[in-house]
Amino acid sequence: MEFLIKRTGGEWFSLHKDHFDEVLQPRSVKAQPCDGWGDYRVKIPNGQISFSFEDPGLHIIFEDYSGTREAAVKIVEEILNNIHVFSKEQGTIVEL
Repeated sequence: MEFLIKRTGGEWFSLHKDHFDEVLQPRSVKAQPCDGWGDYRVKIPNGQISFSFEDPGLHIIFEDYSGTREAAVKIVEEILNNIHVFSKEQGTIVEL
């Protein structure tokens, strides 16, 4: 499963890599940063999530994921909420 979080009202989110551990962590599942490709990556109980900052927005990919689509959407919504709380910037989710 793949998603894109696009900023509304601007081009890029004001999010520096020093804050990834705080902002790119889902709240509903235990997540641990792990090695791998992408700008940031976490291991969750039923897979891994990679985050890559691309021209259109924050590209989120669920890998080796055994959870439901609804659970994945909830995680992406949590990430968007975290970004908003941290940066006060709005965004929208696009399922790819």
